[in-house]
Amino acid sequence: MTTATKPLKRDKSLVPLSREHHFGLLFCWKLKQGLANGTSLEVMRQYIQYFWKNVLKAHCREEEIILKRLLPEDDVNSLRLHEEHQLIEAIIGLINKQKTVNTSLVATLQQDLTDHIRWEERELFPYLQTMADPEELADVGRLLEHDLQEPKDEFTPAFWEHKKVA
Repeated sequence: MTTATKPLKRDKSLVPLSREHHFGLLFCWKLKQGLANGTSLEVMRQYIQYFWKNVLKAHCREEEIILKRLLPEDDVNSLRLHEEHQLIEAIIGLINKQKTVNTSLVATLQQDLTDHIRWEERELFPYLQTMADPEELADVGRLLEHDLQEPKDEFTPAFWEHKKVA
C-alpha cells in the first residue's frame, strides 16, 4: 500500500503571490483561447503589452526582491527564477518588436509562463517554506500585504469570450 504525501500548506506570507499566480494562469488561458478562436494577433499583442505593463512586470520584480531576502543569491532556485523571468520578458519583447506577430511566439509565451507559474507554486514556494528563515518569511508577508494590490484586467475587447465564426 502506498501512502500519498500530503501537500504542503501554503504559508500565509506567500498567499498574495499565489493569488497573482492564479491571475497569471488566467492570462495564459486567455491567450490559449484567443489562439484557438482565431483572434487577431495584433489584438493579442495589445493584450500582452497591457498585461505586462499592468500586472506581470511588477509581479516579476516583486518576486525577485523577495527572493533576495529569503535565499542566497547563488541558490539554484533563485537563479532559475531570475533566468525564467528574463526569458518571459525577452519573449514579450520579441512579440512587441515584431512587425507581424508570430502565432508560435504567443503560444510559447503562454506555455512558458504557465510552466513557470506551476514551477513556482509546486516547487519554489514549498522550498522557500522549508528553507527560509521564518522571521524573514513573516516580514515578506507583511510587505506583500501592503505592496500588492488585487490585479485587475480591464482589457477590451474580451477576445477570449468569442468563438471564431466559420
